[in-house]
Amino acid sequence: MKLKLTLAALALLTAGVSVALASTAATYPPPSTETAKALFIVNCPFSHRKQVDPIVAPGPSGTPSAHMHDFLGNRSVDSNSTYASANAAGTTCAFSGDTAGYWVPTLVAPNGSYVTPRRALVYYRNNPVKYGTTTAFPPDFRLIAGGVGTGPPNVGWSCEQDASNMQATPVSCGSGIMVLHVKFPNCWNGVTTDSSNHRSHVTYPTGSSCPSSHPVKVPEIFLHVRFPPGASGSGYKLSDGTLTPHADFWNTWQQSKLESLVSSCLRAGKSCGQVSG
Repeated sequence: MKLKLTLAALALLTAGVSVALASTAATYPPPSTETAKALFIVNCPFSHRKQVDPIVAPGPSGTPSAHMHDFLGNRSVDSNSTYASANAAGTTCAFSGDTAGYWVPTLVAPNGSYVTPRRALVYYRNNPVKYGTTTAFPPDFRLIAGGVGTGPPNVGWSCEQDASNMQATPVSCGSGIMVLHVKFPNCWNGVTTDSSNHRSHVTYPTGSSCPSSHPVKVPEIFLHVRFPPGASGSGYKLSDGTLTPHADFWNTWQQSKLESLVSSCLRAGKSCGQVSG
């Protein structure tokens, strides 16, 4: 009897969440309260490297994914991670409230060795500015962006401080710093926190608005992963065998901290710069 009650309660709770999310989509977009470009930035150094991916290949600890990944931010991400375990874990990010998971395929040097990234700068932006009002990602939101078939301006490579000159393949920066870029889509269907391909519940804006199929504006994440000086140019590739970046995002933020930044920075039209503490 207790099991039946537990399952019934779980079903009721799940239904309640689905109704709440569906309601968000049904009432969106509200009149925009945002009149200026806004952002906040989180500095997240390298955490760990492992051939796992809890979004694409969940399973017991160490369940292998298709290729090696470098993780930034959340220190605990493994194939057996749950929302609760990741939410309770530490982070490399300068802002302690950002316990989210960010990961990319490992960069491979021409000699076959792995290149460890220094850090990621994660930009959260209110784009398109005058469409609707930015809604924080719900807890346990998952998303993959980029990959083969995608190119600038949504993914690519550049030298440091030259993101406006993004290229489709690794660029030569001499003794400077090469940067991998992935811009995540941020028009959400407002109903599901994931999808079977981990992509189709979100899409990119069209011009100055989101499509009616994905009407809810969530923060636009623009991920910039920086590598050590000199690691750049022809011969470098990613561990998935391609030259085209992709990245994963898992919202295991301290939710109240994320919602506070979305409200005080993005909805307020303020450029808050790098956040820490």
